[in-house]
Amino acid sequence: MTSPLLPGNEPHAELSLLEDGARYALLQRLAPVLQHQIMGNFQSMDMIAVMMDRRLQSASPDLDSMRQDCALLGSVSESAIKSVINLLTWVRPKPSATQRFDAGVEECATLLLNEFKLKGFIIANEVSQVAAELSSRVLRSVVSAALVCLSDESTAPATLTLRAQAFPDRIDLSIDLSAQESQQARILHAQGYRLLNWRDLELLAASESVGLARSDSGVRLAFNLPSENQGLSGDPVAAC
Repeated sequence: MTSPLLPGNEPHAELSLLEDGARYALLQRLAPVLQHQIMGNFQSMDMIAVMMDRRLQSASPDLDSMRQDCALLGSVSESAIKSVINLLTWVRPKPSATQRFDAGVEECATLLLNEFKLKGFIIANEVSQVAAELSSRVLRSVVSAALVCLSDESTAPATLTLRAQAFPDRIDLSIDLSAQESQQARILHAQGYRLLNWRDLELLAASESVGLARSDSGVRLAFNLPSENQGLSGDPVAAC
């Protein structure tokens, strides 16, 4: 039985609601990871503050060392603030923000690396030297959703290998899932929210005009290049 449309809404409006639901589901899965990253940025500041406090307890504090500590604390705090601001753009991305394709894939892989280890998964990122600029929102939402979806659907711990191939008009990204030797059951670790399914991934990919197809070993994504970047993505062989 299909759900009735809301009064006055067209079919595409219902699809938009499903897309919003998929985005919310992805964000709920990423929220704990982002929170951990944000907290980690301030750990070094705490360490410096503790060190400064100990030096102040001395009968004759070394003022030169204190000045150096203050300068270091200022530098670390500035770096932490910039990092936090960047992490918050995962929640509300800037529509015009772009980044290199290889950097965007690396960002997604790095963000999820430790979280996946807790579930017994390994992320092997073999994407390198793909210089074309793409939307940060597109890369973040689709690549991270594909990784989460594949891990959620897997029945056992596995290695997720990312490879890319550049063409004049697009970049293909493959994410291949290979089972590890260990036969232990996977650890469900959805951080209190539902698992991400294939339909969620389909909706997110379609909303960002990214081609999506299942493969024998995982998933294939096709990212269309903006006209100004076509032909600038490099040698297809070198980009693999």
